[in-house]
Amino acid sequence: MRIYSLSKVLGTPITVGTIVLAYYQYANSITIGLWILIPIFLLVILFISHGYIDFWYHTKYPVPLDKKIVSWLKKYATFYQNLNPSDKEKYEYRMSLYLEGRSFMSVGSEQKDLPEDIKAIISTSAIQMNFNKKDILVGEFDRLFVYKHPFPSPKHQFLHGVETDGEDGVIIYSLEHLIPGITNPDTYYNIGMHAYVEAFTLAYPTLEYPWNLDAGWEDVETVSGLSKKVILSTIGFETVDLFIVLATCYFTYPTVFKNKLPKLNQELEKLFGEE
Repeated sequence: MRIYSLSKVLGTPITVGTIVLAYYQYANSITIGLWILIPIFLLVILFISHGYIDFWYHTKYPVPLDKKIVSWLKKYATFYQNLNPSDKEKYEYRMSLYLEGRSFMSVGSEQKDLPEDIKAIISTSAIQMNFNKKDILVGEFDRLFVYKHPFPSPKHQFLHGVETDGEDGVIIYSLEHLIPGITNPDTYYNIGMHAYVEAFTLAYPTLEYPWNLDAGWEDVETVSGLSKKVILSTIGFETVDLFIVLATCYFTYPTVFKNKLPKLNQELEKLFGEE
């Protein structure tokens, strides 16, 4: 029998024990005293730590990806398609852990959990970017929020399509812009990867980044086919760090990027390569 939540398995007997103790005290008109606080305390600890407990457990016994998600990867995820069988297993293992270790919420009139397939689509960028890194979760960016359309935020009170907040550990997307950029990157800018690249730079600020770029917006357009105007209108900001855009192109158009920008490609291979 596969266990999907170790915290729930641990919590069930403690909950039952608490109820039994409380009933025993009530039925016999006796006072157990502080003993009743022990299982209550354990339940509180489990509630607070359930995410960490389940994530640790799934590093040992990962939950297989849903077959529909694997089918989507085979159809749309070019990076996954080009992996050998053992690396595909590694990819699926890492995605399973990422989906377990991060919170995905849809934002509208109320916040609610995102469907599993949308979670997986978002996660493809994180898995690809950190495929050769020990860190599966991209630092402390543990919450991802998705609006249906461009959104304002407390820090940027104008409509935009993507936002990465290092202080709060949050990534926010416009679904309207997110899905096309992942499934059809030849026509739309990939804000999914854009946000994760920015998150990477914020999570690991001491790494050696090629900030002094020997490349410009004309190179971005040559590699991606997308103009500066299109990219800025997609993310919704008047300016953007060119390194973030170029690194996004590195992951999204790997063959063209390597041919057109071989020097920068080598630097990015070193940056995002095996530790």
